[in-house]
Amino acid sequence: MDKGISRGIERSYIEPVKWCRYLVNTGYAAGSLIILAHVIWYFAARNVLSIPPEDYLRYYIVLPAIGLLAINLSADFLVRSDRFSLVAKEHTALAIFIMHSFYLSITHNIASVLLASFILPIFVSTVFLNVKITRWTFLVSCLAVFVVGGKIYYFGKLGPSMLMQIFVVCFMFLCSYLLAKVLILYGHDNLATMMLFDDKRHSVEELLKLDPFTGLNNRKTFDDMLPVIMEECRNSEKFISLVMMDIDLFKDVNDIYGHQAGDRVLLYLSQALKQIQTENIRAFRMGGDEFSILVKDCGPEETRSICEDLRSNMELCPLRAEDEKRITISCGAVCIIPDNVTPEMLLSAADSALYVAKNSGRNRIVVYDHLMPSPESDRKT
Repeated sequence: MDKGISRGIERSYIEPVKWCRYLVNTGYAAGSLIILAHVIWYFAARNVLSIPPEDYLRYYIVLPAIGLLAINLSADFLVRSDRFSLVAKEHTALAIFIMHSFYLSITHNIASVLLASFILPIFVSTVFLNVKITRWTFLVSCLAVFVVGGKIYYFGKLGPSMLMQIFVVCFMFLCSYLLAKVLILYGHDNLATMMLFDDKRHSVEELLKLDPFTGLNNRKTFDDMLPVIMEECRNSEKFISLVMMDIDLFKDVNDIYGHQAGDRVLLYLSQALKQIQTENIRAFRMGGDEFSILVKDCGPEETRSICEDLRSNMELCPLRAEDEKRITISCGAVCIIPDNVTPEMLLSAADSALYVAKNSGRNRIVVYDHLMPSPESDRKT
């Protein structure tokens, strides 16, 4: 899946609080634009106002500006606070737009303003993909419309034409709510589809990191992880151990006992490696009968102990009940703090240790605590 889609899923599904903050910030902008429009109208049409200019300034600009600012500041505090639930934050963010709509409707007895202003919060509520929140927004908006209608009726302006306009507004109101529900259901379907694709993408990525036969990490994963773990150990000045191992005389096992027996041996060793894996120990199948282990924060003696447990375990691997032959492994390891060391140098040293173990009679463990061993200076722990 496209990375942008994945980030969209995270924004809308995992961190809905961000949407609340976006709506609060939009509320600041909307409130400022509403007041600015009235200020412009005040100066542009001051001489044709239906009420005295000072009343217009007081009731249409100053008091609404104070009220809208207070509402936005209160909503901003609530949304940013950790003491309130997510549901409370969502309702508060939407209440800002309902209050803006109420202000426009209560000051302008125009049906088109009523329609446009109160439909907006209903559609804004769809960003939360929650029918209950949209229903709450619709019901509160309806209540506000009744209050505005009562105000129009009280001042005797509820004539046949206005009644028809309000009827049309209510009809469009209901249609907007139903359409918003459709959008939410559509959003849920799309979100579920995107999440399904995202899960499948992650599953495929995980499979590409694993050896298909043993289930261990594969060679590519080893090549990716080795420099990362080396960098971590270098920065923290901790040991890194690289263990290379293979099964002694594995070709003979396949030739004498068959490839099914060889597969059982590979799976037996793979299972043993899986059992020792922790946050600091990672096992890999490099190919064929060759395996490796990466160990963080583990000294030479501890590395040898890990290898010895594996070696002892492999001697218990049965081939056939009537055979006494035991399977053995050879291990070569290097354990250092990786200052000024490249992955190639570490891998070469571990291969050298494995070569020594094989040439020393097999079923051996050789651990170097330095990179470039020589016959005179090898220190085998």
